[in-house]
Amino acid sequence: MGTFRDELAVKLATVEDLPTLPSIILELERLLHSDSAGSAEIAVVIEEDPGIAGGVLRVANSVMFYSSVSGTIVSVRDAVVRLGLREIGQVVSSAALIQTFKSIGPHLNPRQFWRNSLRTAVAGRTIARSATARDAFIEEEAYMAGLLHDLGLLILDQYFPDVYEGIYAGLGEAGGGNADAERELLGIDHGEIGGFLLDQWGLPPLLTQAVTCHNQPENASPEAQLLAETVRTSELISDILETESRPDDMMQALLNREVWARLGIAEDHVPDIVNKTEEDGTPVFALV
Repeated sequence: MGTFRDELAVKLATVEDLPTLPSIILELERLLHSDSAGSAEIAVVIEEDPGIAGGVLRVANSVMFYSSVSGTIVSVRDAVVRLGLREIGQVVSSAALIQTFKSIGPHLNPRQFWRNSLRTAVAGRTIARSATARDAFIEEEAYMAGLLHDLGLLILDQYFPDVYEGIYAGLGEAGGGNADAERELLGIDHGEIGGFLLDQWGLPPLLTQAVTCHNQPENASPEAQLLAETVRTSELISDILETESRPDDMMQALLNREVWARLGIAEDHVPDIVNKTEEDGTPVFALV
């Protein structure tokens, strides 16, 4: 009798409606790394997808980015200028993935799921911007790893709803993310499940490893371990912000994480990272 890991591999290799990596992410990545591409060319690519274009405009007109001088903007090109190239890449990636997985399983609450994913992504980006260690990753990697970290839960709920129900029975749409229970029952957790899909998408090994091992960063390859630990830490920041009250025990657990020293971030700067994540996370919530 095969294992769930075997069943997963067969399912992901044969299912006809398995989501593919949105092509707009790759196209925009190419343009953003081109010395000749400008806001007009980037806007043309975004405008090809009305759903993504609408999301970009909502973020650009959110309170954080709104300008009393230019007022409400209605063109994608103006949105690209207002957000800047770094921000536009992350906003488009987020909008494209949310749109790709708009049809999910019967248990997860899509709005709650994506808000957690977006908040974790923003936390990772904030950490990356604060890191001073030489071997730290770049902010785009931290953002994408955070955005994709729970993708395995979507796969589990969409294609194995009975299995999901068996693990999270009674938790309803708030359930999900108990990696220990998943490993006990399935021999694999949602990080590894998501990693299967990212590997099929051909994403860089650093990103795939960070997602695969974010529940057990010590199992990541040496070059991906710091990013995996950061995703785990970003997820804790998201959990803290989700509770709104910021419980002392959760904050203490965050402060005590050894990853801060490896990142070159002073412990007394951690509360600022939490506050900055909360502030910067609000605009992208316009996508869900």
